[in-house]
Amino acid sequence: MLVASCLGGVAFLKGLGLVHAISHMVGAEFDTHHGLTNAIVLPVVTRFNLPGMDKKVRRMSEAMQYKDHSVESFISNIDELLDKINIPKSLNKIGVPEDSAERISEKAMLDPAYATNPRSSSYDQVLEIVSAAISKAR
Repeated sequence: MLVASCLGGVAFLKGLGLVHAISHMVGAEFDTHHGLTNAIVLPVVTRFNLPGMDKKVRRMSEAMQYKDHSVESFISNIDELLDKINIPKSLNKIGVPEDSAERISEKAMLDPAYATNPRSSSYDQVLEIVSAAISKAR
């Protein structure tokens, strides 16, 4: 447990990114479970972040023992995993209304985790990501 705790701390130091920035705001406003919210938001943020990150995707897909190491395949495998464990396909399914997208986007960009996302994003891009996560993340 001590080693696992230490590894978790190291992961936090590397930065949590846009998935967590959005999830923090959704959880604060709608009292959603943080892990579930992260899982719902993950596919849409992954689709935004991963293009052009072929080397990182290859390392991650090898670690997860996927056969195809392309970005498209990695995203597809994540979607399949989330389906297998019955993660809802949208934030709307856990009570997040569509009219909250602007508010969540504005607040997410103020969250410290936002600054550690591997790809920079504008307000319009964050709004598009949040809107997609609310209506259909995958």
